[in-house]
Amino acid sequence: MSQFNDTGLKAFTAGAAIKLHARVALSAGKVTEAGLTGKHIGTAMQQAFADGDIIQVRLNSKSGTHKMIAAAAITQGNEVFTAAVGKVSNSASTAFRFGIALEASTADLDIIEVAYNGMGDTAVP
Repeated sequence: MSQFNDTGLKAFTAGAAIKLHARVALSAGKVTEAGLTGKHIGTAMQQAFADGDIIQVRLNSKSGTHKMIAAAAITQGNEVFTAAVGKVSNSASTAFRFGIALEASTADLDIIEVAYNGMGDTAVP
């Protein structure tokens, strides 16, 4: 049966513990923290403590910006790329480019505001 969602938020079952604001990917009907080369469907709006927890995900298609977890220092205005364990990075090495940092981060685990680039996940040449 087909469904329709125009809120941009959707509940999913977690496949493992997930940090708040982590990029999440969908696999076998559950969400997990997206990996370096994983294409994410959105960001976790709640923390999942274990496999089976139900969490809200802010879908990539939702208008507006997303809060995300930085993997390292990122300069405001720079492009952001996928990073391991649901984070974002300023490194293009084997990652996907997908947005712009609207805030600077100074260290790993900083939460920053990110705007999608409107082109979806794009491989880095």
